[in-house]
Amino acid sequence: MDLWDCYWQVVDRAVRTPTRLGQTPLRALQLATAEPGVTPYEVVFEEGPISMRRYEPRVSAGERRDVPVVIAYPFINDPSILDFAADRSVVRAFADAGFPVYVVEWGDPLPLDRSLGLGDYVCRFLDNCLAHARAETGADTVHLQGYSTSAPLVAGYAGCFPDDIRTLMLQGPPLAFDGVSEPQAVDGSGARDSTLESVDGADGIDLFRKLAAAHDPEQVADAFGAVPTPLLEVGLALRKPVEYTVMNPLRLWDRFDDDAFVEEYGRKLAWARSGPSLPGRAYREFVEELVLQNRLLEGTWELLGRDVDLERIEMPVLLILGAEDKFIPRRAAVPFLEAIASEETAVLEFPTNHVGTSVAGEAHESGWPQVLEWVADRSGTSGGCE
Repeated sequence: MDLWDCYWQVVDRAVRTPTRLGQTPLRALQLATAEPGVTPYEVVFEEGPISMRRYEPRVSAGERRDVPVVIAYPFINDPSILDFAADRSVVRAFADAGFPVYVVEWGDPLPLDRSLGLGDYVCRFLDNCLAHARAETGADTVHLQGYSTSAPLVAGYAGCFPDDIRTLMLQGPPLAFDGVSEPQAVDGSGARDSTLESVDGADGIDLFRKLAAAHDPEQVADAFGAVPTPLLEVGLALRKPVEYTVMNPLRLWDRFDDDAFVEEYGRKLAWARSGPSLPGRAYREFVEELVLQNRLLEGTWELLGRDVDLERIEMPVLLILGAEDKFIPRRAAVPFLEAIASEETAVLEFPTNHVGTSVAGEAHESGWPQVLEWVADRSGTSGGCE
């Protein structure tokens, strides 16, 4: 941008400011009340901190699919982003295609839950959720989908209980954490070097590695008991601090007279504000075992005494990636396909960023129809067709 362009942008903003100031009360109300989540659902299962939503198929009885879709949402935010708007809803897309849809929400742990580990989340809670979905639908298996930070948990489940899964879908999945070395202690106390390298140009997964290496997860877990969502999301703001604190509000101001844009911005704000905490033990295990030691792909991960055996993952596997995803780049996901036994794997790359794989118009115009076709080809209807 040259100086002349900058000058005219300043002039344009100045000219429009009085009009936008007059819109402030209405827009403030719109931002405060906008919320994602448009499709009716029922909470059908609860255990400990977790709950599971059921979305009914939006088709006639003869068009219903036998095999349900179960989506494990990330433990950082609220799953309403999967139902962002009527024309950009992942759960509605599956329901419109005849699938019963279940969404696992991890929920806020109570003080008594601080000792819960990843094994509890995978081998107890997720296992019981899938059993409930199968019992309700009469299906022997499910189409299991893991989104973002839940993807390694879902992959771990597939390595422990492969017979429960018809297909495995992993959306924006952080799976490959290779190249991470265990941080060295700076003295005999076991304290870690807290010096961070520059984060300029680092993608999200690189930054998360650096933060994990610099801050002892044991100390973080002990300090918080249940690690709050803002701490888990700090990498997003640190990667592009100007983007999050300055540019995004400026974009909102520039389009303050655009009703649809303000509504969408408000829905994203509502989603970003919500999210459960994570038990300290589960946080420590995620950082140490997955991020720092790469146990999933190394084949050394155990969950409640069960080996996560990648050779048992023989079902069809689909990776759903964002071509512009700066948080979970392709190199953090695709190596998983080389480590598993499945001979039927595919990669679909949407022209979006990480969150955009769920909410972007482009994703729902071209990406999710391909996902639905892939899943439908590996499912059945209530008439028993395979």
